[in-house]
This record gives sequence, C-alpha cells and structure tokens, in this order.
Amino acid sequence: MKVPLLVIGGGPAGMAAAIEAARAGLACTLLDEGRCLGGQIYRQPPSAFRLRDTRSLGRDFGRGEALRAEVAAAGERIEVRPSTSVVGIWGRGVAWVAGEASGSITAERMVLATGAYDRPVPFPGWTLPGVMTAGGAQGLVKTMQVLPGRRALVAGTGPLLLVVANQLHKAGVEVVAVLEAGQPSWSPHAFSKVWRERGLLKDAWGYWRALRRAGIPLRFNHTVFEAHGEREVEAVTFGAIDSKTWSPLRARAQRVDVDLLVVGFGFVPNTELTELAGCRHEYMHAVGGWVPVRTARMETTIPGVFAAGDGTGIAGALVAVEEGRIAGISAAEQAGLLQSAEADRRRAPSVARLRSLSRVREVLDEISRIRPGLTELATPETLACRCEEVSVAEVHAALEEGARDLQAIKLLTRLGMGPCQGRNCGPSMGLHVARALGCSPEETGRINPRPPVKPITLEALARMEKTGLAAR
Repeated sequence: MKVPLLVIGGGPAGMAAAIEAARAGLACTLLDEGRCLGGQIYRQPPSAFRLRDTRSLGRDFGRGEALRAEVAAAGERIEVRPSTSVVGIWGRGVAWVAGEASGSITAERMVLATGAYDRPVPFPGWTLPGVMTAGGAQGLVKTMQVLPGRRALVAGTGPLLLVVANQLHKAGVEVVAVLEAGQPSWSPHAFSKVWRERGLLKDAWGYWRALRRAGIPLRFNHTVFEAHGEREVEAVTFGAIDSKTWSPLRARAQRVDVDLLVVGFGFVPNTELTELAGCRHEYMHAVGGWVPVRTARMETTIPGVFAAGDGTGIAGALVAVEEGRIAGISAAEQAGLLQSAEADRRRAPSVARLRSLSRVREVLDEISRIRPGLTELATPETLACRCEEVSVAEVHAALEEGARDLQAIKLLTRLGMGPCQGRNCGPSMGLHVARALGCSPEETGRINPRPPVKPITLEALARMEKTGLAAR
C-alpha cells in the first residue's frame, strides 16, 4: 500500500498535521496506538463512560474535542487507523501491527508525531507497587475515573505536578504534599517573558490557588529520597535538596505514611522512529535529551520526513499543535499542492504563536531543567534497568571494566535489552554515567532502538509480508 502522506501519532501534533495537510488537498493516513485520537494529553474517556459534565475534565478535553472535530470534518481525506503500532521503518517503508494483523505502508512523505514518555529517576523503592509516574496516575484518574490510592505524596518537577495533585484531590485522594525540586523565579524578567501567554499564567495561578484552598502544601527544592514497603508502598522519606545541584540533603529528611507516591520529573522525547528513519539527532538537555534536527518547516535531515510535537523536544501540547500545523502545511507544499507564498501565509500564525510560547518554555526550562544531583538518590543496590534487573552497582562495575558509553554498558550488563529497549533506563543512566565519568550526557551516547520497537506476537510477525522486519 502506498500513501501520499503518512502521519504517525494521533496526539495534538499528529492531528494538527493531518488537518492542515487535508485542508491543502493532500490525503493522508493517520496511525495511532490508542483506540481514540488525542494522545496522552487529549486522551478521551472510554466510550462506555457517561460524562455528566465534560467541563470537569478541564480545558485540555475541550481542546482535544476541537481537534477531533476538525479531523472528522476532513472526511475521507484523512484515513484514521486506531489501535495500530508502528514497529519499524526502512526508508519510506513502515511496518505496522494491529492486534494479530500486520502489514506495511510505503509513504511518499511522513510526519512523525510520536510524543514523549515520563522521565524515570531511580531511587530506593522506585519499583514498589504504589509508585506511579505522573502520567500514569493522571491517566487512571482523568480517563478511567479510578483512584490509584487513598493517601498520596506527589514529587518531581514541572507544572504537571500541580495538575495531577489537583486531579487526585478532586477524585478523593488525600494529597499530603507536593514536592517541587525546582524554585520558580518571580523576577520581572521572568514575568516579561510569559506575560503574553496570560492564559497559561491564569491556569497556573488557578492550580496553585486550588492547592492552597485544599490545604495541600507546596514545598520547593524538595524531593523524594526513598519509598518504603514490603509488597507495596507504605511510607516515603523525602527532604530538602541543594537549590543549584538538586543533591539530597539527607540530614533534613522526613518520613510520611502513604500508599501512593506519584513522581513526575518531566518527560523524554520518544525518538525511536526518527532514529530508525535515519534522521540526525542532537542532544539538548533543556528539552529532554536527544531530539531530531529539523528545519523551521519541521523537516528532518531526511527529505520528506517531518517531525513535530514532544517527540522533537518537550514543549507541551500547545506547541505540539502549532508544530503539527507547520509540518502538515510543509508536506502539502512539498507535494506541489501549495505555492510557497500561500504556504508561508498559512504557516505565519503558527510561527508567531511558537515565538510567543518559546518564551514561556525558557522560563519553565530554567525551573525544571534536570540537575545532576538527582543521580545521588540511587544507591548501589537500586535497580537501574527494571526489565533486566541490572543494579546501579553493576553499571559502575562496567565502568571499572572500561565502558565509556551506554552501548558498551549494554553489552557488559544487558542494560536496555528488555522489552522497553532502554526507555526506562537509558535517560537516567545517561545522566548517571556522565556524572560518574565527568563528561557530558551527549558523550555517553544512546541505546540504539531495534525493530520491532514494540512487542509483537509471532503470529503477527508471520503474517507480515514484504517488509524489512519479516525479511530479518
């Protein structure tokens, strides 16, 4: 099967790209792992749920509904394939899996809008049941209306902490505190950068006031040190950290009884598919780590392959939408359906909005940029790789044997050889190894993805024809 445009990812960036391409007359096929479009941030509740008041789901739900309506309005110009995972890319060929079905698509052009995933930070007890990422807890509460616990501590960095803490409280969970590792700047310089995005300021102010009204303390320059429990979380030790390095100040530690620990240390761009597509990447710590190199029109170093959204650097849903729109317009221009002047006119509003949002991003990056002191939370016995049960001590043993990057450590310890292919251990161990060796995270390299990038059954693999994956 050959398509004019293939969009991979049905979150805000993917939907926006498909919408703009369709408006320009470029038919596209949109693949998404979810049953419904929206991605993580604009995720819909299950169709069996009856919602009495959609306003209770927040402004993000409304934004997602607006994008889904635009996709639906495009009609046959956008073919949506839900519950479909891309497991490999070879040139312009894409291998996909949907349940036990599988196949391949050849695309004249592609937009990769793969999103991001929660950044793991290892600490003693982080693998206990009851320790959840902010995204996981939010998904249970917002989408499934399920309480993940009764008494919770929320720790990490970034604006999502305030959102999740409020959602947990509204759902009936007792939130004992929110621990923010960073310290916001209240300087006039910081306010001047974000003043044009007053809607975002209003949202942040509303979340903070809601915490105050609920009596939930917000402690800056604090984080979790350890989770305790035999079979599940029973208590958490936390305390102050150095304001510059985020190194734990253990002499000031406190302990609190909880059955839920929600940790959210930001996100990591999901770059597996851009790597398999052969796009050149660079390391940018402020936006999450390794990201594909792009032009202003969202085209990667591979002609005809565009990338947009958090998979190209963590910036949030609003940025993802505008980048997706630019990518869709650029793909249509490249296909010859738009003259350059018309394409520039259509891109202009998104370019202007991105310029405004970038100033907000600079302020948030300064507050929430991951500091090296967090690597001190892990002890030698702490698991670094959950899939293969590799400890931090084993990683250090590999360094003593001469390993100097993640690929060498992988060969010596099996770090990153599990089903997640290093999504959980790669980012955290990259920082850990960089600090141990006194080098930059860029020098520690990456754990290279290998197809299939997602688990696939032998039955689905046997049914796959005429793809590089089947040939191997």
